[in-house]
Amino acid sequence: MLGLLLAAPLFQEGIVLDVGVVLTMDDRRVIHNARILVEDGRILAVGSREDLEAPEGWQRLEWLDSIAFPGGVDLHSHTQTGGWGDINDMVNPDNPELRVLDTVVPWNFDYRTGCAGGVTTVNAIPGSGTNISGAGVLVKLKNTLEVDDAVLRNPGSVKVAQGYNPERGGGDLGATRMGMWWMLRWWLDRAREEAENPDPDDPSVAHIAGIFRGEYPFLVHTAGARDTYGTVRMFHLEAGVPVIVSHGSFSGYMVGEAIAKTGVSLNIGPRNFDARFHARNQFRGLVEAFESAGNTNISVQTDANVIPQEEFIFQATIAERFGCSTWTALESINSDPASQILAADRIGRLIPGLDADIVVKAGSPLDPRSPVQMVLVDGEITYDIREAQLY
Repeated sequence: MLGLLLAAPLFQEGIVLDVGVVLTMDDRRVIHNARILVEDGRILAVGSREDLEAPEGWQRLEWLDSIAFPGGVDLHSHTQTGGWGDINDMVNPDNPELRVLDTVVPWNFDYRTGCAGGVTTVNAIPGSGTNISGAGVLVKLKNTLEVDDAVLRNPGSVKVAQGYNPERGGGDLGATRMGMWWMLRWWLDRAREEAENPDPDDPSVAHIAGIFRGEYPFLVHTAGARDTYGTVRMFHLEAGVPVIVSHGSFSGYMVGEAIAKTGVSLNIGPRNFDARFHARNQFRGLVEAFESAGNTNISVQTDANVIPQEEFIFQATIAERFGCSTWTALESINSDPASQILAADRIGRLIPGLDADIVVKAGSPLDPRSPVQMVLVDGEITYDIREAQLY
């Protein structure tokens, strides 16, 4: 039947969500007069109301004039403590052994307002004061006080910083880019050996070794054309490991064509434009610039709280306003970041079998004038505008 996706037989009480339109974000599929069936925290079926029967006894949620789409996935966030208290230890130039997990405060105020803005998963990461600052963690923005209940995956990524922030004085190797890049390659070599060791015994590189096993990616803070492509060269072309280029600002797009040939993941923002007040007097959107150069694997980010967590989707609005295509903007907030962080088997699309992380909005996801009305995370209602509008 047209417009119907079904994963398994209907047998237990669950949720029936009826909306005007569903953007599944799976091959850009759009379903009108839509219905989503949710059971045990996962999506059971997605289809049109004409084709998909509502099981008796299930909870009914109706937003017949609204649009449902997958929850936002912000890959660059520092709001896990509810403030600025993330890991940013700068005693040594590299701290690959550190982890964010122990700092996570589930359902803190930043997470609650972020959820009200349509974000359902964040990659909580350390600061950028050192070249390697430790392991981040994928966190669901759900109403729980238990860290284990909120964590989707640990590690979510390993944080690396190249360009500006980690530059340091004092005469050690972190004082120059040549020294910083030498150290990064030294750690990469050690981690590769550890990943191949059947009996690993070096906890200082355990997080990086997981990247060489393909379990999660590097997320690299980088900016400027030189450092942005330097990240691609070092991690993707030389080391051959999963990597997400995060920021890519300050003219990083000027190497966009070279990056497009590699297919590397780009996580752009939080300032999604480049302003140059010289003879050309140019003001350009970064996502548009990378897209025009041939890149298709693009997500946006907030670097929250640089940009408030709840304004994550608005970053895609800005990207579209400054010239990128609508579908690129839509995919930049859910399906693309989910794929980049190697979690597309759980989040980022509304298809059977994936987590029921669903946003219901009064209008287009990219229209800042229409509010988020309801958010489900793991099939549970975590935000309902009728109770109290937070954003």
